[in-house]
This record gives sequence, C-alpha cells and structure tokens, in this order.
Amino acid sequence: MGRLSDIIGEYAKKNPVRFHMPGHKGRGAALDVTELFFTDNLYSPSRETNLIYTLEDRLSKCFFKKAGVHSLISCSGATLCVQASVLALKRAKKSLHIICDRASHVSFVNAITLLGLTPLWIYPGEDFPQAIGRHAKEHDPEHIAGVYVTSPDYYGAMKDIAKISKECKKHSLGLVVDNSHGSHLAFHDSGALHPINLGADISIDSIHKTLPALTGAALLHGSGSFDKEKSLRPAMKMFASTSPSYLILQSIEQMADLLEQSGAKEHERLLFEIESFRQRAKALGFVFENEGVSDPYRIVLECAELGERLYYFLAQKNIFCEFFDLDRVVAIPSISNSAGDFGALCEALGEFAKNNKILRAKQKKTVYPPGVPEKIPGGEQEGEVGI
Repeated sequence: MGRLSDIIGEYAKKNPVRFHMPGHKGRGAALDVTELFFTDNLYSPSRETNLIYTLEDRLSKCFFKKAGVHSLISCSGATLCVQASVLALKRAKKSLHIICDRASHVSFVNAITLLGLTPLWIYPGEDFPQAIGRHAKEHDPEHIAGVYVTSPDYYGAMKDIAKISKECKKHSLGLVVDNSHGSHLAFHDSGALHPINLGADISIDSIHKTLPALTGAALLHGSGSFDKEKSLRPAMKMFASTSPSYLILQSIEQMADLLEQSGAKEHERLLFEIESFRQRAKALGFVFENEGVSDPYRIVLECAELGERLYYFLAQKNIFCEFFDLDRVVAIPSISNSAGDFGALCEALGEFAKNNKILRAKQKKTVYPPGVPEKIPGGEQEGEVGI
C-alpha cells in the first residue's frame, strides 16, 4: 500500500518541472506539493489512490482498539474540528440550543455564533451531569443540538466524561468532547482516559499539541450515529481550506508510523520521567494541584504570585514553557522530550527555589473566552446563516 511520504519523496527526487501550486515550485521546499492525481485529496479522497482513506483507517486503529470509531484528518487545527462537530450536531437535530462548557475555546464561541445556536452554559463549579439534566428539563431535548465539553483543560483538569456521557444518553443528546489537550491519552493505560472510550460521540484531538506532528495537525474522531461520510466529512468541507498542507499530512503519517510501533511504550517512558521529575520538584518546595483528577502528563508548577518571574527565569536558562499566569507555569511535555530535558528543568527550578519562596496558589482563576457576539436580525432566526 502506498504512503504519502514515499510517493511525494520519490516525486521530489525526480526534480520535476512543476507547473502546479505552490509557487515555490519545490525550490527550498521539495516535499510541499498540492493535490495531484497521485497525491489524493484530503476532503474528497479517492478510493483509487486510497492514500487518505488508508491513513485515516490506520489512525483509527492506532488510537482505538474497539471497532466502530472513525478518524478524519484536519490540516486546519482543532478549530476546523470544532466547527465541523458543532455543524454535525446542528444538522442531526436542526436545533436552536446547545448545552456547553463556559470555559470552551473561543473557536467554539465563534462556531455557535456563526451557526446561530444559543448556548446553555454550564459554569465551572457546577455539577456537569446535573446541569445537563436541568437544561434538558427547561428546554425540550428535541430543541437541543447536543452537549459540548472541554476535557482536559489547559491546566490538565479533567471532567468525568463517563458520567456526563451517561446523562447525555438519558436525554438522547450527542456528546462532543474537546480533547485538544488530551490526544496522548489514547496511548496511556490502554486509552482508558480518552473521551471516545468513555462514551463520547465525537472527540476533537489537536494532535500537534502533545504528539509529534506539525502545527495545524488535528483529528476528528467519531462513533455511534455520526457517520463519517454522511455527517462528519461534509461538515468539515464546509469550513476547511481547499488547500490542505501536504507537509502536515506527511507529519501525521510519520507520527502514525511511530505510534503504531511504540506509542504505548513511549508514553509509559514519558510518564516515568514526569513522575520522577515531580518527586524531585516537590523536594525543592514545588507543589502540584489536582493530582489524581487531572491529566497525568500535564505539568503545572504552582508558585504563588511568581508565575511570570519563574517563566522568564526559565527562559533565561534556555527552557521555554507553554504558558504562565500570576500563580502558575504550565509545561507541556511529549514523547519527544528526553530525560535530559527534565533534568535541565529540575536543575533550573532548584536554582530558582534558592532565591524565591515557593507557595501554593490560593485558587485558580477561570479564564473565559469572549462572550457570544450579538446576533444580527435576519434569516430563519436571528443570526441564522443558513448552513
């Protein structure tokens, strides 16, 4: 069976005269090509070329052991997957409302605004399944597109997806989980923490965040009643760029090569490195919140009112973390990190702790995305765009 990386590599070796896009004609970027008769088309894949279908099938089997799960590729990041999942929910029921996590990503807020859906918010601190039941009683479930939840969040905090899924099924509501920060969970503990294995109908995996793929690589996983070709791919085509990146596609294929061979083993090694690091960091005075109820791979260094100072101190040591707030520094490791990386981080933390008093932050502040913009009158309903 052919592989994109091999086919495009052979093409580049021929040093062809390129009268096709992109405009660089392969000079300096030989492996960057466009849709040709032998490279397939991401959003209108060919059964004859069979490159995209084959890669998607490989990814489904790589991420999940159970049958009935299908994966679709995005070269437009998780944003495209968010848009497609919301549209798939709306088309399934032609509804007016959607039950959703108030801490959802701004791409979700934009998507429901574009599609004319009214959010029924569930706020941090609320019992999520209980809130779903409350909204279902206040609004006819037939008028609710489904439920949208983010887990894990930026800090690694995870919701009880199994319990949420059970409540959704009670009211015949489809469940979408924005698992953008949890793609790696498919390779931990036989995938026990991945949303699809906990009952989600759709999972959004932003694989470039925690797996070895280029920026913009994401997967939309679907199961149950959300058919791959009748529901999910048509929804993706409504928002996707018609110029998907073949560099991203090749990076996804190469990621699959690695994960098929050693995904579970590499994540077991990574978790060992993280746990060893945490023990050393605790000895220096650092604490870690939500242990046992959060993503075991996410590193959140608590340092009350020292977040910015620690972040830039580490940067001076040539160690660059993902994010900081007033009281925390967030580090996102992956299987591409070595034991030496954790050693360097721990050494720098030791130096920082000598000159700074490390205290646990009192309380994590919830940062909300922008509110839903005002709808413009017109269409079938206010704000309806007719998609």
